[in-house]
Amino acid sequence: MSCAGVHAWCGPCAVKVHRNLPFHKVQRWNGTHYQPTSLMDLCFLWHIGHGGDPCPCNWSDPDPEESGYVTGDSPSNHRSVAFLLGRPYDDPVIRKSSWFQMTIVHTEGIFSHEVSVCKCPGSDPNDWHLDLLHQRLFAASISKPKTAFTFDVLDHFLIDALECKTSAMSFYQKLKRFTVTSVTHA
Repeated sequence: MSCAGVHAWCGPCAVKVHRNLPFHKVQRWNGTHYQPTSLMDLCFLWHIGHGGDPCPCNWSDPDPEESGYVTGDSPSNHRSVAFLLGRPYDDPVIRKSSWFQMTIVHTEGIFSHEVSVCKCPGSDPNDWHLDLLHQRLFAASISKPKTAFTFDVLDHFLIDALECKTSAMSFYQKLKRFTVTSVTHA
């Protein structure tokens, strides 16, 4: 667990508290002990842009297929957004949202998050990777990235590579070992 102290929150409260802390490792009580879980399993949806608030234009997108992310089988789970909005998961409003699953590599490990990007009028749908940069995330590709690296992990890799001669593969293996204690959906 990344939070200091003892905290016992229900799933929705844990998501609310971690709204701006997407790389905290969380645990869930299973009746006998705490076991690692992920914020994604707790229905966390990371809103990129608007200071962490949902984009008011995402839920009325006239053509969700335009982004290339929202299809019948992608993202993997419409229930998460439905749960957060208090709607049935097959509600057409949920299917029209512009969110998708993204893998984020951070110093604490490798995380999977459902991410929602800004779709406001005037914003270029091809430039939302710039919104990732505002969140201090470097996209692995410019066109429809599904993986991003935090600036912190890039800084750590640079120092490891320069001072310790660590290869990219060794650094990645180290991050995978940090991730073993958390749950990933990669």
